[in-house]
Amino acid sequence: MVIRAFKPSKKEKVGLLSALALSNDPVSASSQLAEGFDFAVIGRIVKQAQIKQATVIKMAGIDRGTLSRHTRARTKWTGASAIKVYNAARIIDAALNLFDQDKQKAENWLNTPAIALGGISPADYAKYPLGQEAVIDLIGRIKYGVVI
Repeated sequence: MVIRAFKPSKKEKVGLLSALALSNDPVSASSQLAEGFDFAVIGRIVKQAQIKQATVIKMAGIDRGTLSRHTRARTKWTGASAIKVYNAARIIDAALNLFDQDKQKAENWLNTPAIALGGISPADYAKYPLGQEAVIDLIGRIKYGVVI
């Protein structure tokens, strides 16, 4: 039996999480988080999503110095840092889906103040405790037309 890699048709769009081999399933994602992520995962998020590194690390609540240390030392993202990086990827994935994979519109939305987040941009709000979940929730409410 020959097993071939999955290749989507041109019409079928692969989400960011899938493209990065990150699970969207909570059980599988928990296993991935327990193992940690390679030091280069942020670079792969930036390259795959074509979103500025500054936006990604802002959403993950990681400063440039921490990113540089991880990159130089080639250390894994583990614990709370891994969760923040994973959730930043989830937010970007959800924003790209919301804007039908239009990378520029997704990044503009992430960096624009949102009334639903108290006038703070989703990228900035994501760095607060529970902020990443609030941004993912907001994207879902916008996608499904739920207005509160």
